[in-house]
Amino acid sequence: MAEGGTPPRPDTDLLAARLLARVCGVVAVGALFAWYHDGQAGWNTPWDRYAAITMSGVYAVASLLLWRRPLWLNTVTAVALGITAVFFLGTLHEAARIESAVGLYSMASNAQFMPLVYVTAFVAMRSGAALLSWGMYAGVLALYGWLYGVRGLPPDTPFRAMSSHVWAVLLFVHPACILALQYIATLKGRLHRAESEAQQGKERFLAMLSHEIRTPLQAMLGSIELLALKVQGGPEQRAVDRLRRAAAQLDTHLRDVTEYTRLDSPGWRLHNEVIDLVALVEEVAEQLRPQAERQGLALHHRVAPADEALLRQVELDPTRVRQILLNLLGNALKYTLTGEVILKASRLAGPPDRLCLEVIDTGIGIPPEELTRIFEPYIRLEDERVQRASGSGLGLAVVQRLTARLGGEVSVHSTLDLGSRFAVILPLVARQ
Repeated sequence: MAEGGTPPRPDTDLLAARLLARVCGVVAVGALFAWYHDGQAGWNTPWDRYAAITMSGVYAVASLLLWRRPLWLNTVTAVALGITAVFFLGTLHEAARIESAVGLYSMASNAQFMPLVYVTAFVAMRSGAALLSWGMYAGVLALYGWLYGVRGLPPDTPFRAMSSHVWAVLLFVHPACILALQYIATLKGRLHRAESEAQQGKERFLAMLSHEIRTPLQAMLGSIELLALKVQGGPEQRAVDRLRRAAAQLDTHLRDVTEYTRLDSPGWRLHNEVIDLVALVEEVAEQLRPQAERQGLALHHRVAPADEALLRQVELDPTRVRQILLNLLGNALKYTLTGEVILKASRLAGPPDRLCLEVIDTGIGIPPEELTRIFEPYIRLEDERVQRASGSGLGLAVVQRLTARLGGEVSVHSTLDLGSRFAVILPLVARQ
C-alpha cells in the first residue's frame, strides 16, 4: 500500500517511473557537472571528489532501471534515496572537518537539497516514504549531535559559527517538512478512498443496469435470428436486418459506456499474458468480416512476414488489444461506403522495439478541424452520406484511454474523400 492507503496501479506506476527516469537522468548529468565545475574551481572536498561522481553513476543506473523495469519503481527509488542520504551524511561529516570556506560551501550547497529527498520519497514511493524520511532525519540529527556535542568542534570552525542556525533548521524545518508531507499523503489517501467508493457505487449501478438491459437484449437477438429464418426476403428481410443492426448497435453502446466508466476505476488492472498476436488479428478480422460483406466492403488483415514469428509470442493484455481493434475496425466500417478496410500488424524496430497496429480505410475521411476532437467522449462525426453513423461517441475515446493504459499512443492521418489511417503504437515485449 502507498502512503495514506493508496494502492499501486500498474498504468500510473508506468507513467511515474518514466517521469522519474527522466528526472534521475537530469540529476545524473547535474551531479557530474557539479563535480567537474567544483573540482575546477577548487571547491571539492576529499569526500566530494569520489562521492559526487559515484552519485552521478547511481542516478544514471536508477534512470536506466526505471525506464526498463517500471514495476521496480518503489525499490529503485528507495535504494537511490538511501544512497543519497549516505552521501549527504558523509558530506556534512567531511565539511565539518574543514576549517575554511570550502567546508562551509560543501555543507551549504548539499544541505539545501535534503528536503527534496523527502519530497521525492513521498511523491515517487508507493510505500516506506515516511520511514525513509524519518530515518534520514534521525541520521542527520545524530550526526549533528555528535559533531557539536561529543566531538566538540573548535570555535573557529564554520560549523561552530553557524550552530544556532543549523540547529534551528534541523529541529524545526526538517520535521515540519516531513509532517506536512505525511499529512498531504494521508489526505490524498482519504480522497482516493472516497473516490474509490464513489466509483464502486457507479460501477454497481452500471452492472445492474447492464444486466437488466442485456438479458432482454439477448432474448431479442435470439428472436431476431429465429425470425430471419422464416422470412423469405423483400420488405420483411429488410425489416429484420434493421432490427439486427439496432440490437447490435445497442449492445455496442452498452459495452462502450461500461468500459469507458470502468477505466476511471482505481481498481482497473491490466492482465498481461503471452499471446499469439497473429491469431488475435485474424480472429478480430473474421469476427467483423460478415458485417463488411453485408456493406459490400472488403476486409483484409495483414501481418508483416518478417515479423510474424516474433508476433506469435508477445506479452499483452489480449482483452484490451481486442477491444481496441474491434472499436477501430467498427469505426472504419461505419464511415466507409465503398472500397476496403485493412488491419495491419508489424514491428517498429527500436530500440526499444514497438508494436504497430494499423486500421486503414477508404472511407469519407475526417475534416482537418475535427482531427483534434474525434478522441473526445461523445463526439461523433456527422456526415449526410453516412446515415448509419449513429453511436455513443465513445469508441475512439475508449481506444485512446486503453492505449494510454497499455503504455502506448494512438495517431490518425486522414484525407477527405480518400480515407483514414489509425495507428496504435504499443511497447513490444516479445517472448522467445
